[in-house]
Amino acid sequence: MDDMFAYNSQFLPGTQITVVFKENPNYSQLNEFFNDYGYGFYAPEFKTIFIDGEVFLGEDGLTMDDLRFIEAHEISHLILKHDGPRSENDELEADLGAYILLKNKNLPTDRLIDQFEYRHGIEFSEDLINKIGDKFPHTLRENSIINWELHQQLMEKKYGKRKIETEFKFKK
Repeated sequence: MDDMFAYNSQFLPGTQITVVFKENPNYSQLNEFFNDYGYGFYAPEFKTIFIDGEVFLGEDGLTMDDLRFIEAHEISHLILKHDGPRSENDELEADLGAYILLKNKNLPTDRLIDQFEYRHGIEFSEDLINKIGDKFPHTLRENSIINWELHQQLMEKKYGKRKIETEFKFKK
């Protein structure tokens, strides 16, 4: 399909990531959410994070490392149970959570660190991780404890494979 692609999150099993392009018939509806929330957002009714695929095209397009950062950032909102209106504090916490998730998977954090001061008005420091402290599950902060592939297989066995949605109807 040229208008979208979907995959299971590498950071939070059971959560689908859908990257949508302008050729998708739902893109204009989704684009309203991208305008409000940035490159990605979570749609709880679908248990899906939608990411704007258009930002990855063209000369100034983002990279796969950026895609991983966006995914980790949105997953952090879920883990941290951010459910209210968008706030600067929630965005800061989600970036710190994304840093933890990326480091846990040995993925690059360069873009996150480079953009941190621009996004939050303060320079990045690992000491800031303490800000999310007990809000972020201890199990996700350590490299040694969870085999995500095994966990995904267990969840599929328990709940079955989830159908990948190809059509979405949104309410704003």
